Amino acid sequence: MKKGFILLIVIITGSTALGQKWDKEIICSTDTFVIEPFKNIKDYLIIQDTLQSYKIVKCATRSNVGIRFDVGVANYYYGQNTTSWIGQHGGPNFNFILALNKVNVGFRFKPWTIEPHKEMKFDGVILPTYAKLNSIKLDYYVGYSFDFKWLISMEPYVGYNRSIFKVINEDELKQTYSFAKTGGLIMGTTINKYFEIGKYEYLSVFGSIGYGFVDYSKVHPELDSGYLEWNLGISYKRYFNKYFSRKVE
Repeated sequence: MKKGFILLIVIITGSTALGQKWDKEIICSTDTFVIEPFKNIKDYLIIQDTLQSYKIVKCATRSNVGIRFDVGVANYYYGQNTTSWIGQHGGPNFNFILALNKVNVGFRFKPWTIEPHKEMKFDGVILPTYAKLNSIKLDYYVGYSFDFKWLISMEPYVGYNRSIFKVINEDELKQTYSFAKTGGLIMGTTINKYFEIGKYEYLSVFGSIGYGFVDYSKVHPELDSGYLEWNLGISYKRYFNKYFSRKVE
């Protein structure tokens, strides 16, 4: 865990050196439009001489607002006590990000169904090893994108995880189960290789590594805290266009 903190600090402090900067490119049409000012009786009588028509062109540039969608696979490595109950499992990773220039505000939904490795008692009710247990992780986070040459970026993040357990075959087991919810701080970084497929539109291949400071002893006193995770996947990202008019002489 200490090595992970050191790696994250190096990433944040050292990734600005070769940053690829967007040059705020503006594209304007070659067609001009004439704007005629509105004239009423008052205009003619008082300020007629100051009212003149003028020409504009329609322009576009990249907006600071964009969206990103990720689909990937995740693997989790828990502490020894938690591993003895649910193992070192994996699962899908669905990610939605609102991009505000280089700032990312994200939500990840990471569900998976597992069978417990051993029986444990929750609120006086034993959960057998043939139960179908949903392990759901919900991540809320904010990050920052450091952009390099060759459409490579490194995006450290920090946020909060909410971990939820739910048995989905209670009817088969003829029993109901209740699990306390838990959560904690998450932090990590994502590395992307982007491929431009349109104007301000990209596909990427990404990998990420992170750590969750989640206290699973709140779910059961025999469990311990924390998990390491890594993710691999693909994503789609695009920034919206911003349109405006520019006056020309």
